[in-house]
Amino acid sequence: MLVQPLQLSGYHLVETLYEGTRTGVYRATCRTSDRPVIIKNLNNQYPTFHELVQFRNQYTICKNLPIPGIA
Repeated sequence: MLVQPLQLSGYHLVETLYEGTRTGVYRATCRTSDRPVIIKNLNNQYPTFHELVQFRNQYTICKNLPIPGIA
């Protein structure tokens, strides 16, 4: 199966950090602020309920870390 490269409006992808069967993690910069960001993306266009719950839980853990710059 051919996977299209990730394209996100407003971001310039710099590097692929991880490419798995379910997710990809990328280093990018925000085009408006030029700030570096890390983007985690679900690869499946139609993820399962379990994948969505797992992704949401990972987001919740990360956003509650006491580290500046985590959104």
